[in-house]
Amino acid sequence: MLKTVSSVANALGALNYKGTWNANTNTPTLASGVGTQGDYYVVSVAGATDLDGITNWGVGDWAAFNGSVWQRVEGGADGNFVNLTATGTTTLDGPVDVNMGNNIVDFSSGDSGYIKIQHVSRGGDYRLKVNGATADYLDVQNGASQKLIRMAATGDVTIYDNLVIGTSGNGIDFSATAGAGTSELLDDYEEGTFSPTYTTSGTDFDSVSYVVVYGNYVKIGTLVYATGFIRTSSITVGSASGTVKIGGLPFARTGSMAPPVYISGAEGWAGDVPIGGLISTDQTINLQYRTAANTSYLNTAITDLATSGSNDIRFTAMYRVSY
Repeated sequence: MLKTVSSVANALGALNYKGTWNANTNTPTLASGVGTQGDYYVVSVAGATDLDGITNWGVGDWAAFNGSVWQRVEGGADGNFVNLTATGTTTLDGPVDVNMGNNIVDFSSGDSGYIKIQHVSRGGDYRLKVNGATADYLDVQNGASQKLIRMAATGDVTIYDNLVIGTSGNGIDFSATAGAGTSELLDDYEEGTFSPTYTTSGTDFDSVSYVVVYGNYVKIGTLVYATGFIRTSSITVGSASGTVKIGGLPFARTGSMAPPVYISGAEGWAGDVPIGGLISTDQTINLQYRTAANTSYLNTAITDLATSGSNDIRFTAMYRVSY
C-alpha cells in the first residue's frame, strides 16, 4: 500500500470502514461529490466507475471520501496507476508486464533477462536480449532461441534471415569506402531466365521451329551477365530481309558503345559461321563473322542460315544497363 493508514487518517480525519465496493457495477452505489468525510470502501472487483474523475480502480484500492470528493488510495498488490513518474534510479525486481493497448511489454530480470513484446490477441514473442555474461552483443529474437539480428559491441551487425529492401532505389551504400566512382549504392540483384530467338535487322522470318531455346542471366546493379543457347530444326525465310540477329535479351543496354558478345559454338550453318556479335540498344545481338581474308568483321547474312536441320549457337554477353 503506497499510503500508510496514519497518513490517510491525517488527510481525511477519522476513518470509517463501510465495506467492499464493486467498481465494475458500482455496488453499493457511490456518486461523485456525495458522501461522509472519512468513509471508505475497499475495492473487491476492479472497474472503471467514474467517481469525481477517477476511473482506474483496482482490487484492494480504497475509495475514500475527503468531505468534498472521492479519492483513490492505492492499496492493491499490483500497482494501478494512470501516470507513474520514477525519479532517480528505479529497480524493478522482474518480471514486469506493461500492458499498452493491444501490446504487452515484459521486462524479465537476471543475466538472461530480456524485453519481450507481444500482441494481446495475435500473440508472438519478440525479444530484445543482451548477452548477460559479457554484454558483448544485443540480440533481436523471435522466441527464446531464434535470433533475427545481432548487434555486436564491435559495431558488426549479423542478420540471420534475408535482408529485404523495402523501397525501390534503395540498397546497400558503400560510400564510406574510398573511391572516385559516381555511385557506391548497390540497389539491385536479380537472377532469371529469358528466351533468345533468331530475328533479323529488317523483315522477320516467316517462321522458325526451335528444338532448344535457353537463356539465363544475373543482374548485379547495372551489370548484366547473360548466357544463351539456340537450336533450330527448320527456318522458313519467306520475305525476310536484313542480317541475322538474336533477340530477346532481358534488358536494354545503355551507353554509346556496343558491347561485344562471345560465341562459344555455332554449328550446322549453311554459310559463314558467326564468331561474335555486338549488342544493340533494342535488346538484340548483331551476329558477325570474320572475312576469309581476315581483314574485317561483317554482319551475318540470312543466306548463311540452314533452312533445314539445326542452326546451333551458344553465346555469352556482358553489358551495362540503366538503373
